[in-house]
Amino acid sequence: MKNSTSLVLVGGYGFVGRNILDNVMNDDQFAHLSPVIVDNLSNPAPGYEALDLPAHIGGYDTQGALDFLEGLETPEGGRVFVFLAGETRVAESKDRPLDFIDANIAEPSRFVMQAVQPGDRFILISTAGALFDGTFEVSVDSPYCPKNFYGATKAAEEMILEKLVTLRGGTFSVIRLTNVYGKFSDNKKSAIHAFTRAAIAGDSVFINGDGQQSRDFIYAGDVGYGIATLARKLAAGEQTNPVNMLGAGHSTSLMDVVEAIEEATGNALKYEKIPAEDLLATEPRDVIANGDDVQVLLKDHITPLTEGIRQTYNYYDKT
Repeated sequence: MKNSTSLVLVGGYGFVGRNILDNVMNDDQFAHLSPVIVDNLSNPAPGYEALDLPAHIGGYDTQGALDFLEGLETPEGGRVFVFLAGETRVAESKDRPLDFIDANIAEPSRFVMQAVQPGDRFILISTAGALFDGTFEVSVDSPYCPKNFYGATKAAEEMILEKLVTLRGGTFSVIRLTNVYGKFSDNKKSAIHAFTRAAIAGDSVFINGDGQQSRDFIYAGDVGYGIATLARKLAAGEQTNPVNMLGAGHSTSLMDVVEAIEEATGNALKYEKIPAEDLLATEPRDVIANGDDVQVLLKDHITPLTEGIRQTYNYYDKT
């Protein structure tokens, strides 16, 4: 397409990637973004096979992926990378720290040095909650103070990739996400997804601690919209912030989530509270993103939690 920009989604068939594609392929304001996928299918959302998109199926850190990207015709608008790959399982980071260093620092660094070309725009998808200890409202200029090793690797990844992308002649942006939930989440085990599926099936779940720990839950469709918006702005040469935040701007406890799921599904959720002291010691007690920061990319495009959970329930109930 004339004046189009390649949108290279590394991990584009996964949970967040599919929500980006859903926005890009169905909203005219993103019509000039032409998606290209690199994905090893470790966690693909169902239905990716039906998407008629240029794609490399395999690891992004392989020569095959590099050859695939090199062989694509670069459109007039150049390329915007959205990097979604990496380790995200917080609880495992203390047991496999070297694996997290490889997945969140070493391998992305090698990819940047081999794939990024002068003029490319590179968006790293990072985390909001894990970079901080949960004792204050998170803003884009908050100082790093991760409570777990996963958060430490993401903080290092942000700093290192920023320098490497610049060395390669590209421009670097980061988007930090709070707790994402919603459709295309078939492989997700996080609270809202696990609780909703359990309520539908009549199964029982565990709630760690007292259930009053809170998170800033953001609907996945809104996340896809926000990431696509930054890509569109970068492709158009608009002024953008180097650090961005996507969240709802308010915090909700797990017990309030349970109530919302019960309302959406019409079923009582069976649960048992367990101490989980070791796990909870590695996690922030509360996470909330600054409301002004999340407005930068989303404006009023924020789905209320009850509506988002209802849409998540409808997604699972049809699959």
